[in-house]
Amino acid sequence: MKNKMFLKKLLFSFFSLTLLFFLNSVSAKHHESGEKINPSWMVVDSSNKLVTFTLTSAYNGNNGSWNYNGFYNGSANLVVPQGWNVNLKFVNPDGNYRHSVAVIKMWDGDVPQEADEQLVAIARAYSLSPAQGCLSCKEDVKFKAKNRDDYTIGKYSAFCGVPGHGGSGMWLEFSVIDGIDAPFVMFNKSAMDEGYAKPLL
Repeated sequence: MKNKMFLKKLLFSFFSLTLLFFLNSVSAKHHESGEKINPSWMVVDSSNKLVTFTLTSAYNGNNGSWNYNGFYNGSANLVVPQGWNVNLKFVNPDGNYRHSVAVIKMWDGDVPQEADEQLVAIARAYSLSPAQGCLSCKEDVKFKAKNRDDYTIGKYSAFCGVPGHGGSGMWLEFSVIDGIDAPFVMFNKSAMDEGYAKPLL
């Protein structure tokens, strides 16, 4: 009788822990992924395995105008299949503040305060002189989404390299993933401040 009671308690505890782990995993995954969107600024050419993301800096007043298409603090994640060609059509209409874009490794700890060519994690994935930026400018940043052998995690950031900009939230997530057929964008609203203006969708 005692053995049966013990076995029941053991099974109940195991079930409870398994359920808790499952719920926490689902919650974490949901929080991490956000909402899948197909924004107007993403154009997919599947036959040529090419995706174009038009990134307009200072799109609206979000984050003091330091944003791309109104997104900041990693609130948008640009997800690309490994091996695809990428064109980041970088546009800075701002004549007062210099901006840039550079794909760098996702960091542990403090956000970098600037990013030059030395921090770029994927070959050619940066606008001209990313630490200096440019005023009222446009540039096509073309590269192949390919993880390096020493960095297979595939998590990066599309980051404004001008000192203080990326460190103040002017960055998006950028992911390179095996086993997916097409690019997409994830929108994590929880990364935005309360009362934010609607980003470009």
